[in-house]
Amino acid sequence: MQLKDRVVAILGLGRSGLALAEVLHGQGARVIVSDQRSAETLAGISASLPEGVLLEAGSHVQATAEADLLVLSPGVPRALAAVQAAEADGVEVTGEVEMAFRLGQSPWVAITGTNGKTTTTSLIGAILAEAGLDAPVCGNIGDPVIRHCLDPHDALVVEVSSYQLETAETLKPKVAVFLNLTDDHLERHGSMEGYFAAKARLFAHQDPSDHTVLKAGDPWAERLAEQVAARLWRFSPDPLETGVCIREGEAVWVEGGHITRLWSLADLRLRGAHNVENALAASAAALALGVAPEVIGRAVGSFEAVPHRIETVRTARGRTFVNDSKGTNYDSTLKAIAAFSEPLVLIAGGRDKGGDISPLLQAIVDRVRHTILIGEAAPYFARCLEAHGHHAFTLAADLADAVAKAAEACPDGGVVLFSPACASFDMFRDYAHRGDVFREIAGCWEP
Repeated sequence: MQLKDRVVAILGLGRSGLALAEVLHGQGARVIVSDQRSAETLAGISASLPEGVLLEAGSHVQATAEADLLVLSPGVPRALAAVQAAEADGVEVTGEVEMAFRLGQSPWVAITGTNGKTTTTSLIGAILAEAGLDAPVCGNIGDPVIRHCLDPHDALVVEVSSYQLETAETLKPKVAVFLNLTDDHLERHGSMEGYFAAKARLFAHQDPSDHTVLKAGDPWAERLAEQVAARLWRFSPDPLETGVCIREGEAVWVEGGHITRLWSLADLRLRGAHNVENALAASAAALALGVAPEVIGRAVGSFEAVPHRIETVRTARGRTFVNDSKGTNYDSTLKAIAAFSEPLVLIAGGRDKGGDISPLLQAIVDRVRHTILIGEAAPYFARCLEAHGHHAFTLAADLADAVAKAAEACPDGGVVLFSPACASFDMFRDYAHRGDVFREIAGCWEP
């Protein structure tokens, strides 16, 4: 892709925006970075912009007027009025993930879905590292993929969100993984159909030389299977005639009547049925790349939980504190609750994303001894629980107050589970910041 002397406007100065500015400026583009926040708010990050990159703060007027290419950060929707107007005037609009693919030369292993992306992406990276491959893990996890695209690698292991896929036009992964689809981000995509359509863009340009990994029997996955041209690799916690599945406590690959052992459930260090599925999906992706079954088994058996996803922080005075700050929607918290047999005290709340809360409410009624509610969603969650006939909850002033109240309500041998079921932006920068704060508070707790 020829960028030299092109006027490129990057909308949104976050992690991706800064990485885009550095890479595109290095490719000879005349770069404008535009963000609707004030110059004072942006001062910390804008100081890292390369010399010669222009900054427009407070609006997108200059950027959309002068650029012949707009590159959107994931947080900037394509439906933004300024973007729509520029596009109507013939300005090309794309995003960071699409730019990285166009500029790069390495095959992609791309993972999407509502829940489980980070664990599955990290596990695929661990398997490929065990196989001796140079395969950076990047994208919606860790470094923006644009930072890795210019150098040759055996593969790029890329977590891809629906926001990033809105601007994908030519993206063609060698292996693409679809994990699941549940209520989330509907405020951005408008409906489950819109959400699915964004996810499906990851698979739109694959051909029979590529590979698609998806869950057998899942309605959204099977709908996707009807659309893709790539070779299908199905996974399931139930036995399959063909695919990667569980049989008699063993993860196996069934193909052409042959059964190949991969790993044992007893070896898996990750909690929860959902993590069994994540490990199966990662194994299928690795097999699609030709990784030996014994290598997959070694990597899965040694893999620990990723930060902020059902991550044990400490055990003190008979209570185990678990950080699941990555639980940003109802379904992910539902899965986290199901991962424990111990007595549970749940800390939940934040900025609610909407969706059908009923299954989560029922899980709380059935499995949670007491719930501590925080953030903007606390009054709503309280009303929902009361309407469900459940009154074992307490509102907390902040996260420190919530941890103290949760620890007090938790019996010996119990678990304090921080799984908010909400976005973090009412109180924190992002889920990682929220999880780090929980770690710090839980790490210092004393009765």
